[in-house]
Amino acid sequence: MVKLLFSAIYTQPPADGEPVMLTSASELSSFGYFQRGSVLEMCTFFGRQFSKPAQPGTRSSIKHEDFLCHVYSTAHGYNAVAFCDREYPPRVAFGYLAQLSEEFNGVTGGTLPSAPSENCLNGAFKPQHDALITKFQDPSEADQLTSIMKQLDETKLILHETIETAIERGQKIDTLIEKSNELSGSSKMFYKTARKQNQCCKLM
Repeated sequence: MVKLLFSAIYTQPPADGEPVMLTSASELSSFGYFQRGSVLEMCTFFGRQFSKPAQPGTRSSIKHEDFLCHVYSTAHGYNAVAFCDREYPPRVAFGYLAQLSEEFNGVTGGTLPSAPSENCLNGAFKPQHDALITKFQDPSEADQLTSIMKQLDETKLILHETIETAIERGQKIDTLIEKSNELSGSSKMFYKTARKQNQCCKLM
């Protein structure tokens, strides 16, 4: 089943800084009700981790099991991130992120808050974000993205075969999860259990 699960926009942080998530949207109906909170936390956490090393003007894809995370690093001070299953065409995923960025720029005027806080732009952008992630559940929307796709072709694409190659300074993902204050105890347990059982919900 083709699935676009989650997308968010993170600030591009200074050296040793943490990206701030400005807005997010998700479509997690394919997961059990009691799994959705943990899946959402994992997407938020890994989206932040993958945003850290992203360089403006590049696209990157991180593969793991049956899922991919796509990162589109813009020239406007933020990164757009999406989590999809492997059946969702990467070209459409990046087209989605490009359109998401275009609409986000339209709302913000290309100017980010000087002191951003978590989800601080959800109030202004959440309706558009939710509508777009719903619309792009159908990859055929790519047919409407010819001009955006041409812009994407001009950006550098990086493919990471493993999570570790996508994270700064070769850190181990298990260690990052264990030390994270962003993930609840139940989400950490969800990650460990899913990893052992090799379930489809094992996003990372």
